[in-house]
Amino acid sequence: MQRVILICFFISILTFERLIAQTNSKETAQPAWLPTAKKDTSNAQSGRSKDLKSFVSGLDPVVGASLPGGKGKSTTLSTLFGETIPDLGLRVKEYKSLKGERKRKKEKAKLAKVQYQGIPMQSMEKKFGSGDRATIEYFHVLKEYKPINDYARPTELRWYDKKTRKLSSSLIKDKAMALPLHGSYKKYVGENLIEEGFYYMGVKDGRWAKYDTKYNLLDKATWYRGFPAESRITYYDSAHTKVKEVIPVAYGQIQGEALKFYDEGQLMASGKYADGKKVGRWVEYYQFRRLRKKEIQYPKDSWEEDFEPFVLREWDDKGKLLYDYTKDPRASVEEEDAAIEK
Repeated sequence: MQRVILICFFISILTFERLIAQTNSKETAQPAWLPTAKKDTSNAQSGRSKDLKSFVSGLDPVVGASLPGGKGKSTTLSTLFGETIPDLGLRVKEYKSLKGERKRKKEKAKLAKVQYQGIPMQSMEKKFGSGDRATIEYFHVLKEYKPINDYARPTELRWYDKKTRKLSSSLIKDKAMALPLHGSYKKYVGENLIEEGFYYMGVKDGRWAKYDTKYNLLDKATWYRGFPAESRITYYDSAHTKVKEVIPVAYGQIQGEALKFYDEGQLMASGKYADGKKVGRWVEYYQFRRLRKKEIQYPKDSWEEDFEPFVLREWDDKGKLLYDYTKDPRASVEEEDAAIEK
């Protein structure tokens, strides 16, 4: 009887072990490349870690298993999470930033066709002559008249006369018929571009350039709202609304037409500089009625040495000529009076 009991006991034990072995064989085997985590005996009673950082810190820093394509090199799980997987959040931010920049550039290019310096404009063109020697001007004007800079020289003004349908540089008498140029300007003779630049509310602005028929650069200058961009401008007031004097500067040297104004804006004096020296005729004006007061002769060019400036002509405040020395051989050719009418 005891033998029977012992045999049954051994049979039951063998059956139980077989069932355990079958159960274990059904479980999915862990991939060979996945690192095996160490058991953290010091924190056994605290349970599993609640974040990825503590999970990674509990893993073996160096695992013998290798990643697919890793050429048999060992790796760590921290390397897997920290270096192999890209920062998708950063990539999304970069994509949005580039997309926004492209959108801004597109909007800017679109606005450049309908406005300049934030002011609306409209495109126009004029053609003179015919054939290969035809002159064509492509330009933009303000959609409606707006006041032009009071200190701008009439010789630098440019506006479109709606009545005559021509471009003009004369003083504006009928504002209802005048549209100041505003925006890009290009002039062609035949198919050759000979001049280009920008206007700001009737006066030159930005970079201007002139070319010959082979597109070789002949001259260039940079303007800022009617004056050479590097000009030294002084004011009567701290708000910089009343111009006192404009000294023209080009490429670091005093060059071009200088202007001086009265406190109320009328032209007081004008003349030219060449290589930092006064040259030609300088004209002084009375404050009102645009009357000349005095003409002073300076050397004809900057190369003349030991030239003593002298008064060519002088008038009283009623316009009567007091004396005239224009027949002096030292006198230069008189330029057209371009005084600003106030």
